[in-house]
Amino acid sequence: MIKQIYGALEFTDREIKLVVGEFYNTRFNIIRVEKEPCKGIEDFEIKDREAVKKSVTNIIRRANELIGASIERVILIIPSVNFKRFPLKVNVKTANGIVSKNDINRAVKKAMKTSIDRDVMIINAVCVKYTCNGISTRRIPEKEISEDLIVDIDLLCADKAITFDYVSVLEECGVQILDISLDMFAVCKEAALFEQTVNQNIILLKIDYETTTLALISKGKLVNCEILYNGLDSILKKVNDKYHLPYNVIDRLVKYNTTFTPNEFSDDSIFAWKNNEGVSNSISESELSDTVKEATRNLAVEIKETCNPILNSGQTNIVVVGEGAKMDALVKMISDETKVNAKTYFPETIGIRDSAYVTLLGSFYGYRDMLQINDNMQSSINLFQFSELVEKKTIDNEEESITARIKNLFEPKKREEL
Repeated sequence: MIKQIYGALEFTDREIKLVVGEFYNTRFNIIRVEKEPCKGIEDFEIKDREAVKKSVTNIIRRANELIGASIERVILIIPSVNFKRFPLKVNVKTANGIVSKNDINRAVKKAMKTSIDRDVMIINAVCVKYTCNGISTRRIPEKEISEDLIVDIDLLCADKAITFDYVSVLEECGVQILDISLDMFAVCKEAALFEQTVNQNIILLKIDYETTTLALISKGKLVNCEILYNGLDSILKKVNDKYHLPYNVIDRLVKYNTTFTPNEFSDDSIFAWKNNEGVSNSISESELSDTVKEATRNLAVEIKETCNPILNSGQTNIVVVGEGAKMDALVKMISDETKVNAKTYFPETIGIRDSAYVTLLGSFYGYRDMLQINDNMQSSINLFQFSELVEKKTIDNEEESITARIKNLFEPKKREEL
């Protein structure tokens, strides 16, 4: 059986993220996590193609060196810009009166031929429900006896121009596309949000530095996505304007030291520095929180106003991921403004417990689901190189173990002589 080693890559507003991991039995094991600064993307669009290509080349080369094998193809994350959903019911005749994976695969291929708007392209074809013999199920009804199979399929689409740009940049860098995945669909797969929407709606917020993506999940489906061109930067900028600190310092302070609960304020210094004139300065938790409170509320209010129609329609919860999930004060502000329970989601996978990588993790599970019906088994890395590396490490470990055992034979004698 071919090794299930996959890599996923995502372009964000200031960096490129790459995760490589392996499905082994029922677990997903992280092999490598990398990120690379990138200044060539603005509002999801590639503005400086050469800068983006340089960042892609750097992150792939570094990962290759550290893994010891070449990354040849990746799952590419596509942002939910210009999101559109086309729900379909596809009817196919089963081959021998028994439902097979091939029948489901034919249904998906039939759905993919559907005419859609010219400004978007199909990113994910999601099998939502299967019906045979009048019985509906979300599980693949393989080997069920039935002459007909009806598959409810959602075509999830995103901006065509952005998708083509992302794909072509990777191809120009010599990286093939294993699959593509919509970012908010990937989050839903990782956080198991579809299963939580039987009796309630979920508003998913992916808060990054320059943008916030909102998604509505209802009745087990990704229904809609909207983009707000506002994010953590509007909050961090307030601290930068007042204190002129390095951006990475501001980022850390705001995420982990901001609180708007009065009895939790502290006037003790949380950071001290000297300016260019050599004058010592410091900032307390209360000063930091006062500086960003208005900007934080503004972002929370903008999110609330966008979500109002959903919030007024019935039972709703909010899930926050992305860089914004690391700022507890922002999540609490969103909860206070919307009067809805807002909680953060952090992956539990060892080696990548970071909400900023949720989309990458989810894309692996989305791809594995598709493998259940098309059996298109490919790996992201050069398996010949990887197998050679594993074999060499195994031999080295065995030699080290033998050497250690031999050394241990003489250690008691040395102690007796002493």
